[in-house]
Amino acid sequence: MPQFVLFILAGVMFGLSVFGLRGLLDIREALRFAELNRLASPLHWQATRAWLGAAAAAPVLFAASALGGDAWLAAAVVAGLGYGVAPQFLAGARRHAEQELLDDLPVHLDLIALAMEAGWTLPTALAGCAHRAPEGALRRAWTRVILDIHSGTEPLEALRAMEQRVGVKHLTSVVNALRSAERSNTELTQVLRERARQSAAQRFARAERRARAAPLRLWAALVLAIAPCTFVVLAFPLARLLAR
Repeated sequence: MPQFVLFILAGVMFGLSVFGLRGLLDIREALRFAELNRLASPLHWQATRAWLGAAAAAPVLFAASALGGDAWLAAAVVAGLGYGVAPQFLAGARRHAEQELLDDLPVHLDLIALAMEAGWTLPTALAGCAHRAPEGALRRAWTRVILDIHSGTEPLEALRAMEQRVGVKHLTSVVNALRSAERSNTELTQVLRERARQSAAQRFARAERRARAAPLRLWAALVLAIAPCTFVVLAFPLARLLAR
């Protein structure tokens, strides 16, 4: 291959690496701080997809270099597959982060309600939750809310902004219930306790669904992996016995 073509490919790969890494860092930050709405259109997403496809194709190109032109064809196919399946991996990462957030939400709501029952205000209760809650994306999201409150934003408006960043339906219902309780002069602790119970019930229901699905996954692993391997292991001594 001519050298100028290699230089062009190296320049293209360098540009894709710069923008692709920026896109990956943006996705990582969005997952870290539970800003899941940013995952709908991540920064430099098309360049990130192309870079992931090129990164997957590079080992194939080097491994099949002895095939000549067919190596480039195989690398192009792998790059296309990497580009095509990247959205599926992004959607899976979002589902995992959303699942983790929903699992942590009951504990956080209970902590906030407990602090308010002890006489704390909503901002101090949120700060206490951000300080003492288990480590996770939701805790870092509360920290962002505290920073917004310290900058002069009203507590419920800061929660509203957080809900828009997160984009989880159940958290939206919690924030709407708190806003309605404030307008109707209802105790916020009652709303928080009720929402915590609902979140805990939903978490238990999700755990039950996963438990029911576990035997099916084990059965699939048994049929597709363990049983064929058993026959392969037994085939060699059986063939020796038959040969004798």
